[in-house]
This record gives sequence, structure tokens and C-alpha cells, in this order.
Amino acid sequence: MTDSNSLLSSYEELVQNHVSQFDPRIADLQQLVKTRMQELRDAEKTLVEAQAIELKRITDALATDARCLLPTPELRAFVQELKQIKNNNWYARKSEFSIADDPTSWLLITVELPIGLSNYQTQEDPDAYDDERTYIRYSYTLSLRLGSVEHLIEVPKKRIYNLNECTETNMKEQIDYYISDEVGGLFRNMEYPDEQKQQLTQEISVLVGYATKILTLTPKTAIFEYVSTREE
Repeated sequence: MTDSNSLLSSYEELVQNHVSQFDPRIADLQQLVKTRMQELRDAEKTLVEAQAIELKRITDALATDARCLLPTPELRAFVQELKQIKNNNWYARKSEFSIADDPTSWLLITVELPIGLSNYQTQEDPDAYDDERTYIRYSYTLSLRLGSVEHLIEVPKKRIYNLNECTETNMKEQIDYYISDEVGGLFRNMEYPDEQKQQLTQEISVLVGYATKILTLTPKTAIFEYVSTREE
């Protein structure tokens, strides 16, 4: 019978040889990666902080008067894209007024009515119920101020019933149905002709919808995925 010690001795010698050759080199490589990543983070820090400062300036401007977005080419492109989206849900409201492609020609720009947008937050309700069954409800809230009147808006984005069933509201549905309802409610007690109220409601709703894309921005940071080597 072969001695088990002698049977394993060659294998164990090879293992030790492997350890002596590669473990120190892998440890050096891991330390090098950590060092380089820290150097990158240190170099990136100033730029990330500058982005955060700029985003704070933008959110402050939106809180003061979101109409500062009206002359921007990004909003104009958003309006044009929005008009190409079709609503498939039966509850989605069809727009009664057609707003101009160029936001600088909107009625909104001519009225003395500051539009403040602030306090954007995402929400999750794991126990939502729709009269038939429960689901996970994802939404966002933000504070809308029209002149001296302020109101908290909540806009649903997604429902998850189970692993195989999920429904989402696109941006047009969010604007035409949820946001428009909230904005229209704020105009009920304001002294504007009905036609102007409806036009302003639509324009402000689109402005709010676009502003949420800005309020969700965060500073961009470098991403490096590193999987540590392990022995097998």
C-alpha cells in the first residue's frame, strides 16, 4: 500500500510553491489597486464637489422660479419629444389645449406667478392596495408653489404586483393625468379666466414634468468594478 504521506507530499509541495509564487504578487496587486483607486478618488473629489455645488445652484433656482427653464433648448426638445408619446391607458387625459413647441412663447412667461419646485423625494409603499390586491407602489413627491400657494404633489411611477407583473406610467401619463390634476386644483381659487387657467395648467404641468428630470440628477462619479482574487 502506498504511504499517504508520500502520496500527498508532491501535491503539497506544488501547493506551497504556488503560494510562495503568487500570494505575495496578488497581495501587491491588491494593494496597488487600492492605492490607485484612492488616488483617483482624491483627484475626483474636487470635480464631484463642484458638480454638487452647481446642482445646488440649479435646485435653488427651481425653488425660486422654475420658469428659468423656459428659454433652455433642453426643455424645448422635451416638449417636442412629449408630443410624440401616445397614451395607451384608458384613464389618461387627452390634452384639450395644444402648447407651443417653443416655451418662450407660452402664456406662463407673461404672468406674474413664480413657480417654485423643491423637496423632490422618491417614495416606496410595499403595502399599496387597488381594491383587488396589494402591490409595491413607487412614486415621487415634490413641493409646488404657485405664487403664495404651496402644495405637495405625489406622482405614481411604477406598480409591482409580482415577479411577472409590473406596470409603469410614462412621462406623458404622469403629466397629463397626475401632475395636471394637482396643478389644476391650485388654480380653482385663482382669479384667471377659465381658458387661461387651462392653458397655464398644461404649461406648468409640462414644466414640472421636465423639472423632475433635473431634480433627480446627482454628481457623476467614476465606477470601477473589482472582484478580489480568492484561492480555489
